[in-house]
Amino acid sequence: MPIFEEKSLGELPDEVIDAASRDIIKYIVGLVRIEASSRGQDAILLGSGTLVSIGKIYAILTAHHVVSILPLKGRLGLILTPNLHQHTIDTQGIYYLEIDRGSIDSDGPDLGAIILGQTIGSAIAAKKTFYNLDLRREKMLQNPPHHHDGFWFINGFIDEDTIEEPGRDGYTLIKKFHNLSGAGGPEKSILIGEHDYFEFPVSYGGRAVAPISFGGMSGGGLWQVPLIRNNQGEIVHKSPLLSGVVFYQVPTTETSCGVKCHGRQSIYNFAYEKIKNMTS
Repeated sequence: MPIFEEKSLGELPDEVIDAASRDIIKYIVGLVRIEASSRGQDAILLGSGTLVSIGKIYAILTAHHVVSILPLKGRLGLILTPNLHQHTIDTQGIYYLEIDRGSIDSDGPDLGAIILGQTIGSAIAAKKTFYNLDLRREKMLQNPPHHHDGFWFINGFIDEDTIEEPGRDGYTLIKKFHNLSGAGGPEKSILIGEHDYFEFPVSYGGRAVAPISFGGMSGGGLWQVPLIRNNQGEIVHKSPLLSGVVFYQVPTTETSCGVKCHGRQSIYNFAYEKIKNMTS
């Protein structure tokens, strides 16, 4: 029989949490609208997404309400690297897939995807990593790890922490976008129709450092990070598992806040089939 060990998040070594966060960031992108302003070109954060692949299909998994506000012509801006660089892709080389949307924002569903042309996908793959849904699908649908196994992250970009700086290196305006890996644990998932959902609350202790608004994180990922002890007895993380998509911020009070996310059934069953059918 396996032996389980319980620890609070605060008891985990910082390097374990940091290493898992670095692994997850490889898959995350920010979605940006580039527009003209009196100060030159400006970049407006619209949401977040996770790079995924199904067979030969490259896609960015995100929320439906994020897809609905992305530019229909011109270029879509992407936050790909921490370097000072403007990454954009031609909207003629992508397709906005509206996977599912409910009539009540807080209830969901709220899932969308950006289907990337092969040339665009390959160019992004040179800088980032696409999370292969095929490799994990059977496990995540049939035998996923218990939700108490390891710890969880929500990951995406937080607009309230965007910083503007004077231009340099040929740019008239510099913007820094903040990527947040918020560690914790979700409530047990609930299944409604063809979709499952997690609520990811921020506790009283974490409220002081949590964002006031999670705007910009919509479409970001919910990740489970299983843990194990290695041969030296040290706690190390296993490969993070994409387990949800952020789509709604629950009401914020002085002591609590949090987000609502789609879960594994929504990703590995419903969204998977919708994306895969793009080749049909």
